[in-house]
Amino acid sequence: MRCGGRVLTWGLAVATAATLLVSGCSDDSSSSSSTGDGDSSSGASPTATRAGSSETTGAGLSGSIDVGGRSLQLTCNGLGAPTILLEGGEGQPGGALAAIRTAYEAKHLVCTYDRANVGASDPAPTPRKATAMTADLHRLLRQADVPGDYVLVGTSAGGLLVQAYARAYPDEVAGVVALNPVPPWDQWSTLGLREMSPQERTGEKAYYAGENGESLDYRDLSAAVAAAPAPPGVPFHLVISTIAQCESPHDVCSRTYPAYEKIMRAVSQQWPGGKIDEVQAGHEIHLDNLPAVQAAVDDVLSR
Repeated sequence: MRCGGRVLTWGLAVATAATLLVSGCSDDSSSSSSTGDGDSSSGASPTATRAGSSETTGAGLSGSIDVGGRSLQLTCNGLGAPTILLEGGEGQPGGALAAIRTAYEAKHLVCTYDRANVGASDPAPTPRKATAMTADLHRLLRQADVPGDYVLVGTSAGGLLVQAYARAYPDEVAGVVALNPVPPWDQWSTLGLREMSPQERTGEKAYYAGENGESLDYRDLSAAVAAAPAPPGVPFHLVISTIAQCESPHDVCSRTYPAYEKIMRAVSQQWPGGKIDEVQAGHEIHLDNLPAVQAAVDDVLSR
């Protein structure tokens, strides 16, 4: 299922897919609207056995977790190592990745969360910067005692964020799967924008600077990845949709797809254990082609 929405640019495609998924295409009812005013001192803690116990289950790690000044909503299911952490697309609460969670919770502890300003988590200043987002996740995992190491699985915006997290905290990461990640700005501003009209370029620049559904500063996030040390020597599997996802041979999606494909191949080659697949699916691969996502996750787990 593509989940609707005309592709305008690769940036706007991310926003369109995320908005439609949250408004009507998610199969998980646990997501809710944002609440709170940023004061998380009264946020609930996980209510069952914590991760230090051999009997820890996902239910024991779920709840509203104080990460220092605000609370983030965490949901964990299942039991087993390594822990699989799912990172949603732009504006998507953790429940949007329920299909992946369900596929693995029988053998692994699988965790999702709502980023600040999303779902049931507290607000945070915008535009959202890389350091703040990765620090939020780091504190969340520590405060909730979620056992590592982590296999990070991110889609769209989350596909870029998991790369940033793995670079920032390499000792915590056992592997990374990125699904149709937002392309890094340096390469995209050169290869992608040259195929756009002046109006499209203006919109894409604004989008990357924070004028998007979650007020994410993709330029800053891209710069953080570029400036970080070399990727850790862990398995990395990147999955992108083929050009068949584009609606017309002449739309901006088709015009920029060769640039996107080239950039993604370069991204995968940066990782010592990098692989890349192209699959038939819309932007939300886990909704259209879950077996392809499972193949990538299984590959990382096996390595």
